[in-house]
Amino acid sequence: MRKKYRSLLWALLALLLCACGKAPEDGESPDESVPLQADILTVRTGEAQTTLDPAAVTARGGETILYHLYENLLRWEDGGDGWAVLAKGQAENYTLETDYAGNATYTFTLREDAVWSDGTAVKAQDFVFAWQRLADPANDLPHRELLSEIAGFAEVQETGDPSLLAVSAPDGKTLMVTLQGSPAYFLEEICAGAYTMPLRSDVSSYANPTVTNGAYTLSGFTRELVSLERSETYCPSASKGPSQLHFATMADSAADYAALQAGESALVLDLPEEPLRALADSGVWTPEPATGTCAVVLNTRQAPFDNPNIRLAFHLAVDRQAIADALGGLTSRPALGVVPYGVSDYSSSRPVVEVPDEDSTPADPMAEPEPEKPRPTCWDFRTHSLEVVTADHTHDYETDCRYAQALLAQAGYSGGSGFPEVEYLYPSSHPEGQALAGLLQTMWRDSLGVSVTVRGVSDAEHENALLPALPEETGEEGSGTEASSGEEPLPAPSFQMAVRELSPAYSDAEALLRQWYSGSRDNVSGFASDAFDILLDSARAAVSPDVRDACLHDAEAILLEASPVIPLFCRGGSYQLADGLAGLYRAPDGVFFLQDVRLEAPAG
Repeated sequence: MRKKYRSLLWALLALLLCACGKAPEDGESPDESVPLQADILTVRTGEAQTTLDPAAVTARGGETILYHLYENLLRWEDGGDGWAVLAKGQAENYTLETDYAGNATYTFTLREDAVWSDGTAVKAQDFVFAWQRLADPANDLPHRELLSEIAGFAEVQETGDPSLLAVSAPDGKTLMVTLQGSPAYFLEEICAGAYTMPLRSDVSSYANPTVTNGAYTLSGFTRELVSLERSETYCPSASKGPSQLHFATMADSAADYAALQAGESALVLDLPEEPLRALADSGVWTPEPATGTCAVVLNTRQAPFDNPNIRLAFHLAVDRQAIADALGGLTSRPALGVVPYGVSDYSSSRPVVEVPDEDSTPADPMAEPEPEKPRPTCWDFRTHSLEVVTADHTHDYETDCRYAQALLAQAGYSGGSGFPEVEYLYPSSHPEGQALAGLLQTMWRDSLGVSVTVRGVSDAEHENALLPALPEETGEEGSGTEASSGEEPLPAPSFQMAVRELSPAYSDAEALLRQWYSGSRDNVSGFASDAFDILLDSARAAVSPDVRDACLHDAEAILLEASPVIPLFCRGGSYQLADGLAGLYRAPDGVFFLQDVRLEAPAG
């Protein structure tokens, strides 16, 4: 019966989705013909796009479109499990040299057959132009900080001369890049990123591009719909995927899901409650990582949170699982650290997952087979942190509360007696602002006996209250050293506790953890720890990814123990591909690759 239904579905999809390729002739088996494929796909994966300039795109879903229009030095291909992995792109190979100080120099050799959609050869100078344009402060492009670890970037910001960026093209097919240190994310985030795609200096428009070098070219562009068609010049291209892609603007979860069911969309995100519940109940689904953590930041430069015991007590008194269940919905998970799920871990050695002893009890032949558990994503910093023992991730909430009460008593406030009333700020626009504030207020009152006032404010007032708090000016940003004698430290910010969304600028744990570096201008908590700073400095100087990741995991453990920030829950997402389609793969934060999507061959 199942085979019959699959056959009917196969036939129906072949008609509805405009399958292309040579149709089987009389007497010819399908295996001998060109495979049928979904030729035209419409998907709902993002917001209205106002530009397709790779360096300027910020709207949700823009990255997905860019990856189909352009190709970087490296590209992303299906790793076989539905997740994207690095592969050769416009560069056929590269070499790496590291000097005595640990500074890396990459030399890329471009493919001879790499061409733009108008037939012009892709040149190394196209990358030089694009990266210098991105780094130029006069252009004020949103992703400029991506290039901050390339040598000369600071000088470009100071002088406004983009030629100082250490990116050069000795000849048309050779690109050289010199870095400050050996940042592990360079290949993934810059050489394979969406915002650092090559650009032609002789092309007048990047916002509405007429020339691209990816698998598709732009055929139509409005705020509501971006249409692409397969490029005739992209090489090599053995893909049997769609010849046309249409990216429609998302509506709401119910409307988007209805479009999927009606055959009007092949892919939708943010599933409504009912289908999402079915996925969650299946036991084989986990939320799509969205690299975002909702957290509470504590001001360590004002009483009472200048006391580490009080900070830790407030941290332990938070039931993260209860908050995730109450507010996060099915797509969120309790935050076991400040680094969210979906952020890359660059270690070459992965943790060994122990296989439990097999149950000696004979299996019941009539029992339903247990669903296969999802495989761990070992490239993920958060998942890896569960395997390496840098911090105790197993918590019993009642035990934590007893320890929190003891810490508060040690600070002189047994049972909360005499504890000053403190204020918790949240922006009124925050998705769960008021409900989250109420939950935290209740937890701290019931577990610690303290009174917390919650106040919703405008976005502007919230940001002003969290103005950066440098411990002391040093004359050298980020050095973490003491200020010279006689210099006055900046005033402490006005907030005591405030909710904040944490998300790294790119997929790297250091990019997020550095917000608590003692000399960072993003350090709104005023937190300062020599051990934490040393670990971050060691991570930045490390050539070995294994050493670097070990430093970052240990740094996060120190941050959790010192508790200038209380992570609450990690945000996540969901998606669904139309039945009968295969070949989709993705990256965190809702980035999807559709060039290989095809009709799934019927079983049997």
